[in-house]
Amino acid sequence: MKKYFNNFFHNKNGALSIEFAFCFLLFSVLVFIIYDVYVTITLQNKLERANYTVASIFRERSTLYQDKLKNSNDVYRAGLCSNRKTCYESYELFDSQQVKEMSALASSLLNNREIALQIEALFILQDPNNPGDLKKAKLVAQGKDFFSCSKGGVCSKGPIKSYFNSLPALNNLSNNYQQLAPYVPKLVDSSIAMTGRWIPLYRVSMCILNEESLYLKWVNSDRKDSGGIVPNLCSNVVVVSRCNNTKSCPAYF
Repeated sequence: MKKYFNNFFHNKNGALSIEFAFCFLLFSVLVFIIYDVYVTITLQNKLERANYTVASIFRERSTLYQDKLKNSNDVYRAGLCSNRKTCYESYELFDSQQVKEMSALASSLLNNREIALQIEALFILQDPNNPGDLKKAKLVAQGKDFFSCSKGGVCSKGPIKSYFNSLPALNNLSNNYQQLAPYVPKLVDSSIAMTGRWIPLYRVSMCILNEESLYLKWVNSDRKDSGGIVPNLCSNVVVVSRCNNTKSCPAYF
């Protein structure tokens, strides 16, 4: 047995054997792959948790942004009501500043990493005569241009930006996002006999550079691209608005 191990590590001339060199190389590659997979999965899990946390905070519109109430004119310009006179004020609209705040929060949750964040919303424009009928409703998507990069760097370009552009449209009937919006029966305005409303949806999408990947560091040291094999990490989650202000959580019609 001892003689076998000696022959494995060294040949008859005393040099390292080919078998040992090959096994050492194979072992190194295996460790390399295991490490890359482990850190990628760990980072993806952290990203998923951070994304859900941000989405959960963002959905609380009426609690967090009471000082940023969108007036009825804003609601009309957003295409969420057909008649300016019947438009309501709403906490459920948002702006680029709020997206930047959420981007900063996400960055802090991930140890101040550079975060690319996009928030979109789906509002259901109801038919006053058939408020609970999705077939007679109009879907209005908002927020496609509300994109923020926490440090304004490379995450706003290339594959990460392409990821956001590739997401299916919220207001496309074939994507069935409207099926996720619950209809809540309640008296909204007795003058128009609206007995309920469709709750808006928010989609929060987030991407980060996969900086821990040894492979990416090796093939692409400037970190501007994913290299096409080991991708940068992205996540998106859809949540419903949780507006708790009866007056400023209107039906959209």
